Amino acid sequence: MDKGNESTAVIVPGEHVALIEEFESGKNTYVLDGDIRAATVGIPLYDLKRHVVKIKQKNSPMLAKIGDTVVGYVEMLFGSMMSIRILYLNEKKSLAGFSAIASTRIASGGSGWSRGDRRGRVIFRVGDIVRGRVFSLLNSTIHITIDEREYGVLYTLCFNCGGDTVRINNSIKCIECGSQEERKLTNDYGKEAFRLIHKTSIK
Repeated sequence: MDKGNESTAVIVPGEHVALIEEFESGKNTYVLDGDIRAATVGIPLYDLKRHVVKIKQKNSPMLAKIGDTVVGYVEMLFGSMMSIRILYLNEKKSLAGFSAIASTRIASGGSGWSRGDRRGRVIFRVGDIVRGRVFSLLNSTIHITIDEREYGVLYTLCFNCGGDTVRINNSIKCIECGSQEERKLTNDYGKEAFRLIHKTSIK
């Protein structure tokens, strides 16, 4: 192991850092059977003068809480549920790689969106950019709802040709090929709304 001032390797809790014959246990470390081990995710820092090793803790990923707003893309559809890979949490970019689960069954009460006769219609597709609200963290799974007016599909490309789309009532229309599909849309649907979130997240 490199005993320079700072290692470049990120280690995980429980991983060997040094021997007690070589260093003393410092911040974010502990001793087990003669080994100094990491107590957190981070980078080992070796003080060669004092012979102390500590762990420089890495920033923990943002964790979703009940009531948080998430934006992500539909990565999988299965039955009446869909998996959404989270890109933004409360308009801050998330690099943690978490996914959320949402129901594709949309209630019409108070959302300003009527289900009507949905036979033969498309409500969600893989790749749709979706905004939702966290309502449960049961079994360590992020569950979101998209029933309210501000939640649903925030933006998507045409499934037929990949062209840009615009909102037409409760559906999207491709400005390239003219194909039209029903979606459960946010009240601010469009490319600009998605761009605004991305712009805000990198400030």
